[in-house]
This record gives sequence, structure tokens and C-alpha cells, in this order.
Amino acid sequence: MTKSTLLNVAITLSRVCKTIFILLIIGFTAIFIHLQLDRSFYNPKKFNLKTGDGYSYSMKWKSDKNAEFNEVFTLDKLKTVSLYVTYLKFLGVLILIYLCIWEFQKIMQSVKVTKTFGENNVQSFRRIGQFLMGYAILTSYTSFRFENAGFKGISIPFTAIFLVLCAFIMAEIFKEGILLKEEYDLTV
Repeated sequence: MTKSTLLNVAITLSRVCKTIFILLIIGFTAIFIHLQLDRSFYNPKKFNLKTGDGYSYSMKWKSDKNAEFNEVFTLDKLKTVSLYVTYLKFLGVLILIYLCIWEFQKIMQSVKVTKTFGENNVQSFRRIGQFLMGYAILTSYTSFRFENAGFKGISIPFTAIFLVLCAFIMAEIFKEGILLKEEYDLTV
């Protein structure tokens, strides 16, 4: 009974996470579209947060002493190509994470109905590994180009690479489990 309860909780949590990612994709796309229509809205000088205690906070990249520096790194100064590339990159990351959660939910549902060692689970773990590899590739390079400046960065996402290896190892473990199950079924 505990196994079923924990699986039900995990399946419910994965459904909630998938819903959150769908909302994030919709919200991120809405911000992208709004940024196309009115770039000056996202200039940090316009964000002034008022609090109930009379204080107000202004969002800036650096202090007021570096006003020239603040003007360079604002969303309204981001080049259009860089904006589109960044949007597509983050959209791809969100979609890949959503697909990983979806495949993991399929695995949990098959375990719940006691079809743990099936070819579908092996394929699901392989797909998770492929999606995580895409995630690692998308998150390894960062580039932003502004009107007067820009920056680039390359990083190796060790956590994502480790998860890719774990997913492919789990696929092989489940594949061996299928062979052992078939062998057991033949002996009985």
C-alpha cells in the first residue's frame, strides 16, 4: 500500500510540475511578445517598487555611480538577434525539462501497474538521457549582445552530464531486468 501511495504522490507532483512548466512557457512567451511591442517598459529605471513602510526600491544593474554602465545592460538595449536566440534557448530548456518530467511520469505509472520491466521504460530512460543531453548543450553556452557591449560564456554543466549518464545507466539496468524476467518466465 505504501508503494502505491508514494507512487500516487509522485505522479501527482509530476503533473503539478508539468502544469507549472506549461505556465512558465506561456508566461515567458507573453513577456517575449510584450518585449517586442514595448522594449522601453523593461528599462530598469521604470521599475520602482513601493512598499507599505514608505520605502521604495529601484531595480538597477549597478549603483547610481555607474550610470553609464547601467545604460548599456538594459533589456531595451538588447540586440534583436540576441533576444530571439535567448528566447529560443530558454524555450528549448523549458520544453526539454517538461519532456523529461513527462517521460518520468510514464515510468512511474508503469511501475504502479506492475509493468516495471518493460521495453517502454527502457525507451523512456533513453529519451530522458537524450533530453538531458539537449539541456546540457543548450545551457553550456551563453551570449548576450547589447548595442554598446556584450558578453559570452561557456560552461560545462556537470550536473546535467551526470544525470545523462544516470539515465542511460538506468536504461541498461532495466534492459537487463527485462532479460532476467524473460529468463525467469521461461523457467517457471
